[in-house]
Amino acid sequence: MNYAIIRNILGKLMVLIAGLMVFPLIVSIIYQEGIRHYLAFIIPIILLLLFGVLFNIKKPKNTNIVAREGLIIAGVSWLLLSLFGCIPFMISGEIPNFFDAFFEIVSGFTTTGASVVTDVTALSHSVLFWRSFSHWIGGMGVLVFILAIIPESKDGSSMHILRAESPGPQVGKLVSKMRVTSRILYLIYMILTIIQFLFLWLGPDEQMTAFNSIIYTLGTAGTGGFSMDPQSLEYYLPYSQYVIAIFMFIFGVNFSLYYLILIGNIKEVFRNEELKWYFAIVVIAVTLLCINTFKIYDTFEETFRHALFQVTSIISTTGYSSTGYSTYEVVDGLAKVGGWPVFSQVLIFIIMFFGACAGSTAGGLKITRINILVKSMILKIKNIINPRKVEVLSIDKRPADNKTVEVIQNFFVLYIMIFLICSLVISLDGNDFVTNISASLSCISNVGPGLNAVGPYGSYSVFSSFSKFILSLEMIAGRLELFPLLVLFSPKTWARHN
Repeated sequence: MNYAIIRNILGKLMVLIAGLMVFPLIVSIIYQEGIRHYLAFIIPIILLLLFGVLFNIKKPKNTNIVAREGLIIAGVSWLLLSLFGCIPFMISGEIPNFFDAFFEIVSGFTTTGASVVTDVTALSHSVLFWRSFSHWIGGMGVLVFILAIIPESKDGSSMHILRAESPGPQVGKLVSKMRVTSRILYLIYMILTIIQFLFLWLGPDEQMTAFNSIIYTLGTAGTGGFSMDPQSLEYYLPYSQYVIAIFMFIFGVNFSLYYLILIGNIKEVFRNEELKWYFAIVVIAVTLLCINTFKIYDTFEETFRHALFQVTSIISTTGYSSTGYSTYEVVDGLAKVGGWPVFSQVLIFIIMFFGACAGSTAGGLKITRINILVKSMILKIKNIINPRKVEVLSIDKRPADNKTVEVIQNFFVLYIMIFLICSLVISLDGNDFVTNISASLSCISNVGPGLNAVGPYGSYSVFSSFSKFILSLEMIAGRLELFPLLVLFSPKTWARHN
């Protein structure tokens, strides 16, 4: 175990986060929020810089990283990120409870968007900004940013860090150097973020002030979904809803396809199976929702807009809402649920599993895994019918190796197991079945809103501190694709021998 390189990377991470915390501090100063809010960011900045410098005093002699160390760096990094990231919430007094603050920032960094805040309008500008900025930081991955600025290891072993943090069953370099790959990814990410901000800010919606446009752009780019309005985007103009819906879809696409567009390889983009599946699922889901909800709204345009918005929001795991598709209130001790018809709510629930494309900022299982699982199932049925006929599973007209298929199948089983176990554990709080199971699925898929009490206008405050902690770990596990967090709990992981 190369503890020196792990310590070195963690030190760089802490210095980076200290630098990024300067931005919400500037927001707090601009809006003159007072000394307590200034200290809410100054104190963690000092702590992060102190530990970051201490961790980097002694340089590692060996900079090579093996797969196990890449997983450990990813898992520990995200836990440290969350522990330091929740400090501003507690010092400012806006989310004083540790478990609530930890849940909120984990939800931010993992781009989940689930919130324990019951009155978001009471939050200060700096806290609102830090919540949404955490989406943007976690969307592409903080370690990917570090890899873009630190020297690359001579043997290219830093690739193990990229694989551990990046979403998708297969992660590769866009160009020969991994450091350049990280820079290309972040450059595309930044350009798309700026374009969306300009569309919102310069649009006809007067509610989209510069600050509001920044908040919703950061949430969309990171596919996070923290809102600054109690009803999310319901009362914004259709223009803003369409812009955000389109960009939620855009940020759910594999970023390597945008690189192919930049270098002029358009044919390869249109041959991509995952993109075809992603587009097809959105079209089918929007069509079904339009058919099932057309009587709810006054016009077809309104029906289509809400269907499009909610499908792109859920499949990209952003979690914004333009309408109350699932409502829940307790009147005289009795729970009343409402919103869209049951068929539409079940469809939304199913889409939570899917997620968008691998290599995007979205969570979920990822379309490419769904594609391979479906094809694998079809081939198995064909093999049972005709055992002598040999067929090969292919993706983008290229054979998929058996190891990749096996890893995806194991990932799916583990995904379902964690989802069900967490659903069972949080049910000890006594909330209804739909609330529990949708909350667990929403957290592991990094979606944010679920159904019933945790619906689009609901809050995760209904859960106990213990359940919030379990859901926080589930969010981190989902964002890191399970294994980086799980390996931290294995004694063999920390053994000094290789």
